[in-house]
Amino acid sequence: MDLRQFLSILRARWRFIMLTLVLGVALTTGLILVTPSTYESKATIFVSTPQTGVIDTPTASLTAQQRAQSYAELAKGAEVLQGVADRVGNGVTVADLSRQITLTVAPQTLLIQVQAKANSPELAQQMATVMSDEIIRMVRRLETPSDSQLPAPIIARLAGKASFNRSAVAPNIPLNAATGLVLSFMVGIAGALLRELLDTSIKSTEDVGTLTGSEPMAALPFDATVKDHPLSADLADGALNEAFRVLRTNLVFANLDSKRQTILVTSSVPDEGKTFCATNLAVSMAKSGRSVLLLDADMRNPSIASLLGLENSVGLITVLLGRASIEQAIQEHPSGVHFLGTGPLPPNPAEVLDTMAMRELIRRLRDAYDVVIIDAPPLLPVADAAILLTEVDGALVLVRHGSTKREQLRQAFMRIEAVGGSLVGTILNCAPMTSGYGYGYGYGYGYGSPVASTGQTSLRQPGAEKGRRARR
Repeated sequence: MDLRQFLSILRARWRFIMLTLVLGVALTTGLILVTPSTYESKATIFVSTPQTGVIDTPTASLTAQQRAQSYAELAKGAEVLQGVADRVGNGVTVADLSRQITLTVAPQTLLIQVQAKANSPELAQQMATVMSDEIIRMVRRLETPSDSQLPAPIIARLAGKASFNRSAVAPNIPLNAATGLVLSFMVGIAGALLRELLDTSIKSTEDVGTLTGSEPMAALPFDATVKDHPLSADLADGALNEAFRVLRTNLVFANLDSKRQTILVTSSVPDEGKTFCATNLAVSMAKSGRSVLLLDADMRNPSIASLLGLENSVGLITVLLGRASIEQAIQEHPSGVHFLGTGPLPPNPAEVLDTMAMRELIRRLRDAYDVVIIDAPPLLPVADAAILLTEVDGALVLVRHGSTKREQLRQAFMRIEAVGGSLVGTILNCAPMTSGYGYGYGYGYGYGSPVASTGQTSLRQPGAEKGRRARR
């Protein structure tokens, strides 16, 4: 992973990083607030000979150092600590003292350092004072010879009284806050990298190119007004319409019949935006002066009629059943697109599509229009799209950035190859805003999501009247 990829991951996962940072700061603040203040007091005990106050031979010095270390260890025993607890009072126990008092011998010295910590400076000083006194008593008791006429070979005395400090030594708020901030940021970055590594979804044109052998033909941009105006015709000067013009132009240069084109628009799985793409591609091609028929072959979830504001009760099934002619079932949209809906939904869509009547219908539509765009169900959940692949010039496969999995796209292309279908190309939907895409974030109506009418297209088109007459 190079620096560019690293920065790209941070940019893509910045919300996760910020959320982790905010949670980390909140947790750090909470810990600082609930952590009680701790105060410290220190005292020093000096071990020496009674004659001179110093040890003047190497052997005697070593012996005294060893004794000092021994005294520090002995002072940690329950007997000494119990004596300290009895004198300090305030509910202090031996267990508390074992945690709050630290005894150390400074290297190469005869000094025993007594360090006491408590929740108040007064208690910390008292504990250090009493502990020092108990150590001196212990040394006196252990070093006093049985013959009272002889001096003790080693004595201990207080070299530094217990200190008193009103400044708390813990918590160290600046240090804890800085540590919490840094750790939260690092955890956020690590989590973002881990999520990226575990994420198997399509996240770049390179991913699509690796799986399909060619990069996407177009990337659909995000437009905040698309929910209110889902047709590119409503945004003639917008980036969305420009994206479909790019797609339209690329299709012209694809290896298809220059006069007649039959294009199947599908996806790997639901909710990738195929209906939105098929409809707007048809509108874009119609505006270029070509005769375009948009066929809704998604009999499991027809959505184009609602998107265009047209009627769906008469359509493909009506024609196949012989209850209406093709001319009667086709409706015309103000954009110039001719639309053939599904009609009544059959219980067995795959069987309906896999008939000679359906193949003959597609051939007739191909002969009558410059371009026939078919909106089909996703490839993986059902067999409908695979059945139609053998009757069209090629398929356009929608890939939703950050949603479509690599394995799903790979299986979709295996499905196309298995039936001998042809791939026109792919369209990357919801593409991130990078110079490689050129448009910004993508948008798509998901398969299975109801599409509301924009309110800007008439429900009473000439073709719709034909459909109603056919029903009567």
